[in-house]
Amino acid sequence: MSYGVDILKGKTLYAGKCMLELFDNNLISYQYKQNEAQLNLSLQEQGWSQIHLLHSNCCPCQNKDLKPLDQNYNKIKLATVAMLCDRDYNFLLTRRHYQMKTFPKSWVFPGGMVEGHQNLENECLREVLEETGLDVIPILDKMELKVMYESIYPTKLEENEYPIKQTLCMFYEVKINQSYQNVTIKMGEKEVDDFKWFSKNQMLQIMNGQIKDYQFLEIAGIYPNSYGSGIGEGHVKAFLHCYA
Repeated sequence: MSYGVDILKGKTLYAGKCMLELFDNNLISYQYKQNEAQLNLSLQEQGWSQIHLLHSNCCPCQNKDLKPLDQNYNKIKLATVAMLCDRDYNFLLTRRHYQMKTFPKSWVFPGGMVEGHQNLENECLREVLEETGLDVIPILDKMELKVMYESIYPTKLEENEYPIKQTLCMFYEVKINQSYQNVTIKMGEKEVDDFKWFSKNQMLQIMNGQIKDYQFLEIAGIYPNSYGSGIGEGHVKAFLHCYA
C-alpha cells in the first residue's frame, strides 16, 4: 500500500508546521491531480475549488517550525473521512479499537489514508466498506466534500518533540437512500470495536457535551474524556461546522 499523495503549497509540505498558519486564512483553494498523486493547495487560485480548513484549538504545531532530530522528515499525509448518514440524517460513529496506535478508543466517522493515484471519493467509500462492511455504492444518495481538517498526533508535543503523524483529513457527507435500520454493519474488528447510529440532534448534544443519557456519557465530549474515550476533535469540529 502506498500513501503516495503529496500535499503541496508550491512545494511538498512536511509535518512540523501548522498548515493554517501557512495560509493565514481558513478558506483555501485546492486542486487534486489523481494521475500525479498530488493535492495542490493555495490561498486563492482561479478555477480551483474552495474549502474551509479547520484545525485544533490547541494545535501542537502552532507558532512552531518543528524539525526531527534525525532529519528524517515525514510528509503530511492525506486521509478521507465519511460522515455517513441515512436518508433521515442519522449518523454512524465507530469506536477505534483499543489496540490502535493512534487515538485508541476514540469515536470517529469511518475513514483512513488515501493510497496513491486513487479517486478520493472511491477511497472514502472503500474505507467505509473496510471498517463497517457496508457497500455504500448501490444505496448512495449523494456524496459531497464539506470541509478539511488538519490532524496532528500526539495532540500535545513536548519541547523539541516532532509529530508522529500530521494528516490533512477531507470530510465528506455520504448520504444513503435508506434508513439505517435496513442496513447491516459488520465491523472490521482490527480497527473498530463498536459502532452506534445517532440522530442529528443527538450528535449535536453529544459533541457539545450536553447529553444527559447515562449510556452515552462514555462518548460525550472531545477525546480523550474522563472515560479515556470521547469523539475525535477533528470529527467534532467538522460536524459542528457542517450541521450546527
